[in-house]
Amino acid sequence: MVDGVVEEQNLGRLDEDGQKRQKTVVHQHGDAGGKKLIYTHVSMPLTAIDDFRGLAVEDPRFGELAAIVEANNGLWCAAAERYLLDNWDPIDD
Repeated sequence: MVDGVVEEQNLGRLDEDGQKRQKTVVHQHGDAGGKKLIYTHVSMPLTAIDDFRGLAVEDPRFGELAAIVEANNGLWCAAAERYLLDNWDPIDD
């Protein structure tokens, strides 16, 4: 049995322009970045989990996300999702 969470490597919202969004969705299987977890109601750019620590320099929320993920063996988890949902702005489309 394969644990799907091990493949989770990018998450966020597809806020990019239409062409980037289409490319991301259409070519996701050929992308070495693993699975994408899209939160359609949260204002957060599509971000690699491995980039969280570096992004914390400009946005401390990424530092907290990095700490949560690192405490979970580098994997996305319920605590990380809860932090994201509690700390990023919702989008009312």
